[in-house]
Amino acid sequence: MGDLDARCFTKRGNSLVPSDVMSDELMAQIKDGRDVLVTLRRARNPKHHRLLFAALRKVVDNTDRWPSEDVLLDELKLATGLAEVRVNLLTGKPYAVPASISFAAMDQTRFGEWFARATVALAQAIGVEHLELLAEIAEMTAPRAPPGSRDSVRAA
Repeated sequence: MGDLDARCFTKRGNSLVPSDVMSDELMAQIKDGRDVLVTLRRARNPKHHRLLFAALRKVVDNTDRWPSEDVLLDELKLATGLAEVRVNLLTGKPYAVPASISFAAMDQTRFGEWFARATVALAQAIGVEHLELLAEIAEMTAPRAPPGSRDSVRAA
């Protein structure tokens, strides 16, 4: 089942309640007292995903070690073990292929765990403290006050 086929529910107490019309229609198709199998997966947080790409962009823009965000992302996947080992059928030699971090491939729990490992590896690679890197990423992606508002900074 892909993400487009998934249905969204909200936890209330010890129950799952349909969150939208499609989920409600699914529940209506199940007879009362009927057992069903449920696979739980926490929805991904798009903001968390953007944090990662903000960090990649910042590192690529400020170093000359990686030619692009995609190359850096693949290296982080390999460095953190997020890869599949395959064998080249022509040479018989194993090689690693970075795995996907797409919303369909990883739920929020798994992405959060990988994000923590990836930012540690990234901080080590560029020679900064992990918490310092996280603070800078958070600052870069923090919401900004609209121009002209009382909270915006005015040029002198």
